[in-house]
Amino acid sequence: KFILFENFLKPLKSIKVPQAEQLISIIEYLHKCRIIHRDIRPENLMVNKTCNHLKLIDFGFATTLEDNENTIELEIAGVVSFGGLQFLKSYLQELTATTDYINYNYERTFDLQCALNVVMYMKDYKIANEFKLLKHLPLLERVAGFYKFWLNLKQNNEYYNDLINLIENVSNSSDFEPVKRRIKILF
Repeated sequence: KFILFENFLKPLKSIKVPQAEQLISIIEYLHKCRIIHRDIRPENLMVNKTCNHLKLIDFGFATTLEDNENTIELEIAGVVSFGGLQFLKSYLQELTATTDYINYNYERTFDLQCALNVVMYMKDYKIANEFKLLKHLPLLERVAGFYKFWLNLKQNNEYYNDLINLIENVSNSSDFEPVKRRIKILF
């Protein structure tokens, strides 16, 4: 027995403004539903072959927040390389401590920071090349490298820095509109 799909999905190879805007809209929808995906990365972005509409897949690490929660403490799971600075710094501190389990207080906006980092990675081959050099390092060095990488980008790329600042101020769905408008500047 097989499942047949009418619309085939294919991996997203590069990102343009429409896909970046769609990605932010997907994250906005998850935010409204109080879902944190926790595994935003290029491999989990697909496009519908017929209409070029972006799809987010693999909700294996996803979690939901209660109505009164804005963070949830969970064991770190999913890809870490696209995580935000606060996440990477916390993870790095936990890795250097002697703990069996490494937890993080995932914020509702966690996926938004990851989405921005994925956009930066997919739109700029120089960033992608630097990024790929870090992927094969041992875990501690890799996390430290990604932290330094994104921190350096924030300090040296005005547009990325502006978007990070907007993301840090997102608290409700209406706060996503400025992010959607500003993401165009990256292209």
